Amino acid sequence: MGDELARAYAFLARGDMGGSRTVPSSLGHAVFTDEVPKRSDCNYLWVEHDADPDELVTETRRLERRMIFVPDAVLGDRLAPYFARHGWRVDRHLLMAQLRDPERTAELALVHEVTEEALRPSRRRLLASEPWATPEVVDQLFRAKSLIGQRVRTRFFGLPVRGEIVSYADLYQDGGDAQIEDVGTLPEHRNRGYATAVILAAIAAARHSAAVFVFLVADAEDWPKELYRRLGFDELGTYTKFFAPHT
Repeated sequence: MGDELARAYAFLARGDMGGSRTVPSSLGHAVFTDEVPKRSDCNYLWVEHDADPDELVTETRRLERRMIFVPDAVLGDRLAPYFARHGWRVDRHLLMAQLRDPERTAELALVHEVTEEALRPSRRRLLASEPWATPEVVDQLFRAKSLIGQRVRTRFFGLPVRGEIVSYADLYQDGGDAQIEDVGTLPEHRNRGYATAVILAAIAAARHSAAVFVFLVADAEDWPKELYRRLGFDELGTYTKFFAPHT
């Protein structure tokens, strides 16, 4: 699956994790998006070479980056104990691609293609429980959707119940490559198959638009990865993000 993994990373680099400019580093490159400086996923150090933790900390300080992105799973595992001991948040993620037919079905007619703005009330509700989701950060997350749309095609899907969108997913696409991103369901509407419906609707739209490679990112420690497996997604690889402690 090496080719698929490289394909997913290349899409991330030009889409969801792209930036407005990059700066070379001896360890890889730093990504900057000055329009939304508080969105970590477009302001970080992308590590391309083996490095020890002290080198990485020094380089992030020099470049004024607060997140380190390590696509090499082995290197990420080796670095994790050091950064955890020093108060950095360590997030592990799975890259998964739909390589099989889904085991589950859903009523896709329940899902509508909507504007990004239509999803904001539901996104705000889900983000409200996150300690880092200040109003300024959330506004920049929304602004980033527009910036991503300047790099790849962005589409948004929601499932309404009594006029409120209760489940949603983003679709990012560039030619034959597509990513399902930012899937969410309001807590009181979970376990009803709504997430399955919005994901399958987004995939159907991608396939209809000639996507042959559809992938997503899953939290390695959380339950949605099991849903994605039932929807035909298999693991391609693992990456790690390290977030600097607030001082």
